[in-house]
Amino acid sequence: MSRYSIEEFVSNTKQQDKGEGLFELETPRMLEINLNGQVWSKAGAMVSYRGQIKFEREGVLEHGIGKMFKKALTGEGASLMKANGNGKLYLADQGKKISILHLQNEAIFVNGNDLLAFELPSSGISS
Repeated sequence: MSRYSIEEFVSNTKQQDKGEGLFELETPRMLEINLNGQVWSKAGAMVSYRGQIKFEREGVLEHGIGKMFKKALTGEGASLMKANGNGKLYLADQGKKISILHLQNEAIFVNGNDLLAFELPSSGISS
């Protein structure tokens, strides 16, 4: 194991804004969200945050009664958390590697337990 001075350690591990937009990989296993609005994330995935961010757990009827019954009957989906505000939000999920997918008029089906965070498009879809 290498030895560092405090100055070298701080220099090698300091926060680096990569300018990649809303979602950035801080490390292969930690997601940085440059929040300026709202995102949804897996409940319990927050590691830390900085800034003015308000967190709300997904309500039972957040997406309608039909969705609630479907979740109850199939056991699908994970508990979600809504983050609103401005700042930096850091998420991780039990040391799993993270991939960022940018979808444009495309759809993807993901097991709710494997989803870490997402942003809903602003074109007519309400949260």
